[in-house]
Amino acid sequence: MIRLKVTPVVGLPQFTGWSQVAESISSVSTRLISVFAISGKHAGNVGRDVSDKISDFYYYDIEQLHEFVQDLVEFVKENDCELFISCALISGKNSVFVTKGGSVFLKRKEKIGKILFSQDQIKIVKGSYTNDDVFVLTTFQATQFLNEIEQKFSQGFDVDIIITSVVPGLHAQTDSSLSAIVFINQFLEGEDDDEKHTKNQEVKNEPSLEASIEVDETDDLDNQVGDFKISTDLPKNLVNYLSKLKLVVSRSEIFSKVGIFIKFFFKRSISIFKQIKIKEFFSNIKSIKRKKLVSMVIAVLFVIGVIFSFVISNKNEAEKINSLMIPIQERIDLAQQQLITDPISAREIVQEAISSLEKLHKENSESSAIKLIDEKINQTSDFYNEISGKKEMSELDVFYDLRLVKSDYIANDVDVNNDKLVLLDSEKKQIIVLDISTKKVEVKDFSSYENASDLAVNENEVFVLSDGLKSFELADNSEIKTVRELGDSNRNAIFINAYDRFVYVINPEKREIYRYSKGDDGYSDPIGWMQSATGLKYDKITSFSIDGDIWFSTIDGQIKKFASGREEGFITRGLNEEFSSSIKIFTNINQENIYVLEVDKNRIVIFSKDGEFKREIKSVSLSTVKEIAASEELNKIFAVSGSIVFEIPISL
Repeated sequence: MIRLKVTPVVGLPQFTGWSQVAESISSVSTRLISVFAISGKHAGNVGRDVSDKISDFYYYDIEQLHEFVQDLVEFVKENDCELFISCALISGKNSVFVTKGGSVFLKRKEKIGKILFSQDQIKIVKGSYTNDDVFVLTTFQATQFLNEIEQKFSQGFDVDIIITSVVPGLHAQTDSSLSAIVFINQFLEGEDDDEKHTKNQEVKNEPSLEASIEVDETDDLDNQVGDFKISTDLPKNLVNYLSKLKLVVSRSEIFSKVGIFIKFFFKRSISIFKQIKIKEFFSNIKSIKRKKLVSMVIAVLFVIGVIFSFVISNKNEAEKINSLMIPIQERIDLAQQQLITDPISAREIVQEAISSLEKLHKENSESSAIKLIDEKINQTSDFYNEISGKKEMSELDVFYDLRLVKSDYIANDVDVNNDKLVLLDSEKKQIIVLDISTKKVEVKDFSSYENASDLAVNENEVFVLSDGLKSFELADNSEIKTVRELGDSNRNAIFINAYDRFVYVINPEKREIYRYSKGDDGYSDPIGWMQSATGLKYDKITSFSIDGDIWFSTIDGQIKKFASGREEGFITRGLNEEFSSSIKIFTNINQENIYVLEVDKNRIVIFSKDGEFKREIKSVSLSTVKEIAASEELNKIFAVSGSIVFEIPISL
């Protein structure tokens, strides 16, 4: 009959870290005790599965035990997590220990030390078991406590007192979720619940400790114990996070810790009492007034009672608060799962979780455990900031200063392909072509024309709204050509754009968009592109872009989409603060997204072409920006403010 006392010391769980002690009983003489930690996303869910697998484990030989641990490591890895585990199998007078990212420590009479340690590999050792052995199993992160444990054993402290001294230090870690220790020693104070449970188990065949795999083996583990240097190096690649603290403290854990404290107090009292000479004690009592002695005893008992009541009350309150936060944490876990497939829903769920936590805070403002809610609110808010898609930038990086070309050059329009940035100063009637990689500059002069009001880049050709329609190639020293002479369709046009073999202009006076088609003999006469009368207010249009469909932005913050000359519905989703002032829009056939500039709110907002919010960039530098252009191939947004061209990374 195995009569072992198993005492776990487990760190506080987090979203990306979780530890546990689990065991299985194969027969009345064979018991497997495992301490393990899981690092990675949804560590708690994976950890509970591992605990179930250990509980269902049936032992029959060392090779099978080794394969079982390997299977656990693979299972955890398949779930994008990492396993740290130490196992002790006690079978009659034999013992087997397995570690992967953990250690095994043995106290056998006067001999004390570490008998097994591993970081990345599975290691196994076989030996004997004696009734006075004390085994300490740790996960990798908890190995740092072995020095303290060894010192306490050397000083003669018993297991309960050592546990009491270790618990505060372990829980004081900034992140204790991967720290777990289990103490295993002979049960000497009568039969415990575990033993009663063992009696009720079906008696199975005695397992064999023989194995065909290579193990470290010794007939007596005394040979394994000597002078050991305990490694305190922490693993370099432990996962930080992701995510957030789960403080779930069970009632049994509370009373277990209080019980350990009571035992420690009681044993220390007996130890002190034994040191007092009995005759001296009773001789001194005669000189003390009875009432004073009674008062002192009552005062001491009262203080102890108050302390215990306070501890239990606080722990119970913490348990209550943590149980109330469990459903909220489950919502946060759901958001984490949906983050890749549906980021907008994930953000909405986290926002709801923050609201629920704030409501919980208000309802429990007098609770002694209110700090737990504060911590959860802060952690969840940090998580939301990470996934919100919003980025605050103090100042934008300057890509180019146009005053290097012309001291008083002020750009009022910009477009881009993957090699060149093209900028227009309509007052000076000059266009600058800037090579993005080399910063080489070429100037195109339109001063001989009456105006140059807008431009558009279509692959390697630039179209300019200037005394009709002009164009030039994005090649050195290319000539300016006339696409169409000045006529009714383009005389009062305000915007030009191009797509494929078509050029489009917007003419507010005619309340029409005209399209010119390129053929073998040049560009055709213009035709009206709009198929029916619409409510589109041409004098409110601030910009337009073409990717096969036409996108408009307006002075009152609207985005409109037209296909084949007819308006299609376009609704944005996931933007917390809707547009309410003048905006400008940019996209083209090569872009997956649309880019919207709202100067009044110092922001650029990025949407998919289905209207799904992706990202928002805010900066005071955007308060003076007039135009933007984007190149997804270069991962850059170019923003023009007078003579300065800023660059902003699309993926932050």
